[in-house]
Amino acid sequence: VDVDYLFDYDVARHATERNRFRLAFRVGVKSKTPTPVDYSLDCEIVGLFRFPEDSTEETMQGLIRLNGCTILYGILRGQLANITGAFPRQKLIMPTVMMEEVVNEIEREKAQAREAIPSGGRRSAKKAAKQAKSRAKK
Repeated sequence: VDVDYLFDYDVARHATERNRFRLAFRVGVKSKTPTPVDYSLDCEIVGLFRFPEDSTEETMQGLIRLNGCTILYGILRGQLANITGAFPRQKLIMPTVMMEEVVNEIEREKAQAREAIPSGGRRSAKKAAKQAKSRAKK
């Protein structure tokens, strides 16, 4: 099946507890060809994570991204295979991925988007992020 898997995530910290985080991990499955394939998906899974009180900021920021995305992708991958297994077509088995590479690419795209933000604000940031993703695909 000729598809692209698109990944993204957002991390948010709890308002009052510095060691609690919310991670929203997104996966898109899009056809590379004009003819549709069996599945086209946009999924999001959200996880709430807590670190020990004595964790350093560097440790928490690294683990929430790498380990958090790995955990959530594994859950989403299994759930999608289970759900699509009940469909008339074959079940969707998403590929295994090197999450470190995925996270590094997402962080590069986010850094490029931040650099491209004009003083105009948030709407421009979203447009810059889309442009960065478009450049990454080429």
